[in-house]
Amino acid sequence: MAKKCFTFSVLFCLSAFIYAQSIEDKLVDRLVEYAQIYTQSEYDVDEVPSSQCQFGLALVLADELENLGAQNVKVDEHSYVYATIPGNVKNAPTLFISAHLDTSPDLDLQGRTPKPIVHEYTGGNLKINENLILTPEKNKFLADAAGGRVITTDGETLLGGDDKAGMSVVMTLAETLLTNKDIPHGDIRVIFTPDEEIGNSTKYLTKKKIAADFGLVLDSHGFGRIVVENFNATDFTFTIKTPSAGHPGYSSNVPPLNIATNFVSKFPEALASYNSSGKDGYLSYYKTKAVSSNEYVVYGRIRSFELNEMQLYKKMLLSWAQETAKQYNLDYITVINGKVNGSSESDASVTLNMKDSYFNSKEVLKNYPTNYSLIEQAYQKAGVQMLAESGRGGSDAGDITYLGIPTYNMFAGSHNEHSADEWVSSKQMLASYNVALNYIKLMGQQDRDAMLKEGNPNYIPQIPNLDMKRLEKVYDKISVKYGNTFSNFK
Repeated sequence: MAKKCFTFSVLFCLSAFIYAQSIEDKLVDRLVEYAQIYTQSEYDVDEVPSSQCQFGLALVLADELENLGAQNVKVDEHSYVYATIPGNVKNAPTLFISAHLDTSPDLDLQGRTPKPIVHEYTGGNLKINENLILTPEKNKFLADAAGGRVITTDGETLLGGDDKAGMSVVMTLAETLLTNKDIPHGDIRVIFTPDEEIGNSTKYLTKKKIAADFGLVLDSHGFGRIVVENFNATDFTFTIKTPSAGHPGYSSNVPPLNIATNFVSKFPEALASYNSSGKDGYLSYYKTKAVSSNEYVVYGRIRSFELNEMQLYKKMLLSWAQETAKQYNLDYITVINGKVNGSSESDASVTLNMKDSYFNSKEVLKNYPTNYSLIEQAYQKAGVQMLAESGRGGSDAGDITYLGIPTYNMFAGSHNEHSADEWVSSKQMLASYNVALNYIKLMGQQDRDAMLKEGNPNYIPQIPNLDMKRLEKVYDKISVKYGNTFSNFK
């Protein structure tokens, strides 16, 4: 009897190993296939998708989902992909799983398609090319990838593991659920979004289109990471319009570039994004653009985990914009979340346009403790250490949470995103798959009504007023941290 039990245990472990290897192979094969499809999004394009090439991958995914047996498969006019995997248990919450189609435009591919290379990684340094070498000292989770495969490019382009690693996990989960009818789960919605890298991934998403109660986005880096909160975000532009500068030898008109330079010189370097880490917020400009000889635009961002701090940075921007307008005798115009103050027809003006982009998802997620408990259990069952972290960026998850669908953003095995030394671990993709599958199974055991009653799906953040008196404590707190380098504003 003991011998039979031992034999059974060995066969069980062996079959589990073969199954895991089979899933890992599928994850790698899908990543290699998807990475070779060019999907780079483009800045400064108003349409969604910003690049038509994203339709190519959307159609590939839709065709694959249909062949697997998914229902209601659709690619809409903006290249969003929707599909449904019908549940097999009653009254369970509907869960959506998602990743994004586009790759980052931060490293210009110039039309070049990434060439994935699969390395059998046994540990130590990993050479991509003569100039790029991955080392465990500089890549925190590389040592954990040993014993599996590491996927890179030839070092000439980014890989696009952000978010094609997540996409591979989502599609492999879909295949598992559609081919193994005995796995208990509620309805699963599969959604792929365009233009996440340029901030437009949820522009045409609605709660009705998503049609789910809770969500999981596979679009975070690291190993074991799950984003439990994110920045509050405001984006701004500062536009200078002046009469023609005229001939430099005779005209006294100040060129708009000079005015823009004066404006950005007011930004404290201590608050720049590159000096920010952890829970620090930042106030920073990242791009300038000449529209014409007499019009110039400065683009910037405000990011903070705390709304009061974000409001202080808004107050600072308003003060600097007004000061600049007065200094150069220009009309002063503000546009705050679409509300215009001043004459937008003026041809000699400065215009500060500020728009709130997204809010800290923590304020919604914390109201659904059962959902968070399921996430924790899913990690435990997969044997993966859960790293609950603050996300220093936006994602589909934060936006969708504020549509009324509490959504977490989880790791998918990618690292060094947006760069030529990007890499993806097959072992970590497999870990992501296992956590997500456990979460799906656990969600299938829950009562939908009981989970939804815990929170308020219509929560709207209460944004503080732009009242400097209420922001004194925030100012003092930041001043203590940064000292005299903080600001000349008060």
